[in-house]
Amino acid sequence: MVNVKQTYTLVDPTTEAIVPEFQGAPRLPSIAGANIGLIDDSKRNADVLLEEIANVLSEKYEVNSISWLKKPSASKPADPRELESLAKSSDAIIIAIGD
Repeated sequence: MVNVKQTYTLVDPTTEAIVPEFQGAPRLPSIAGANIGLIDDSKRNADVLLEEIANVLSEKYEVNSISWLKKPSASKPADPRELESLAKSSDAIIIAIGD
């Protein structure tokens, strides 16, 4: 009988997350009087959530205007021209993802 020595190498499968640096848009000092854009991703209940947000923004925070953009479906991007138009007319934009 031959004695064969086996060697095992233990590998640690864990890793550290690689998070790219990101700087978001600057915060508005106040949303009172602001023009707000809302984007509905077309998933179920996204419109319900955005309607409630629009009501709160109008009643409690006295925003100037609220503009809406509804994507054709959750899996399709919004029309770039419509996005550009919304961005130009808005001080801030909120997107809702339903379900």
